[in-house]
Amino acid sequence: MPTLETESRQGYEHGYRYVPFITLSELKPRVWITLSGCNFRCRGCFSLAREPIGEPMSVEQLINLVKKSSSDYYGDTPLEEAVITGGEPTLDRDYLVDLVSQLKEFVEWIVLDTNGYFLDGGYLEELIEAGLTEVMFDLKAWDEKLHEWYTGYSNKRVLEHIRNAYGKVKLVVNTVYIPGIVDEAEIKQIARFLAGIDKKGKIDYRINRFNTNLSYENISRNPYPAEIEHAYSIVAKYMKNAVMGKSCVRERKIEERRGWITVFPDGTLKRRTLDDYREENKRMKMKSVTVDGEMKKHEKKRSWLKR
Repeated sequence: MPTLETESRQGYEHGYRYVPFITLSELKPRVWITLSGCNFRCRGCFSLAREPIGEPMSVEQLINLVKKSSSDYYGDTPLEEAVITGGEPTLDRDYLVDLVSQLKEFVEWIVLDTNGYFLDGGYLEELIEAGLTEVMFDLKAWDEKLHEWYTGYSNKRVLEHIRNAYGKVKLVVNTVYIPGIVDEAEIKQIARFLAGIDKKGKIDYRINRFNTNLSYENISRNPYPAEIEHAYSIVAKYMKNAVMGKSCVRERKIEERRGWITVFPDGTLKRRTLDDYREENKRMKMKSVTVDGEMKKHEKKRSWLKR
């Protein structure tokens, strides 16, 4: 069985994580901290940071970047929220615990966005003691073989870690609706699983839309609005807090469309919109094809169905 030590070396050196950028919100004093590198190889991944990219930064360097850039942009207004994302933030346990601990000195609410594979009970307790207040689990699929096809890993540990986290921190579960792959049937099973845990109606279950323009592999089309609404109606039968969301968007409803302020490791600030992100993703995908060849591109999409 893969372990944190044997499977998570990609994306960090001892005492450092590769950071391509951090991001400041235009909606509220919030920072996203992107730690690149990931153990999962999700076929529909939209993140630029799946591979180790950016500059190696110690926790101290990263904290200094967060403090200076937030002060430059928000002035005297303190940060309300920090979202630690990736890539996969949990690859280096000591680094992440230290990062949460130092963030807690000046940030009220700290969120971990994770695939959950490494987040066992002991690891979670360390993070909570350091100041973590919320965990967002990205649950890719319910069917184990589908999950293995999509990510390269079983989902058994992820499901166990979601169960363990309930009642200890604010808990959010995200699933990306992928037509023909992770659709109504999968989402229904996940909703039933979560409802079985959530006796008090405290878990938020967010259904995010697949976006073919951002996907590493061309595995499906974009979902139709009616499909998302139908999936939402299914979840609402089982759960109190069903949400139709978008990846990287925290708010349930946004009255005014905004962009983000990207801060690079050298301190440079750049305003970006979703269109900018899409263009950068296309360039990253082209580089990935150059490095990896055409092997993954021509794999059979649904080989898992032949089980």
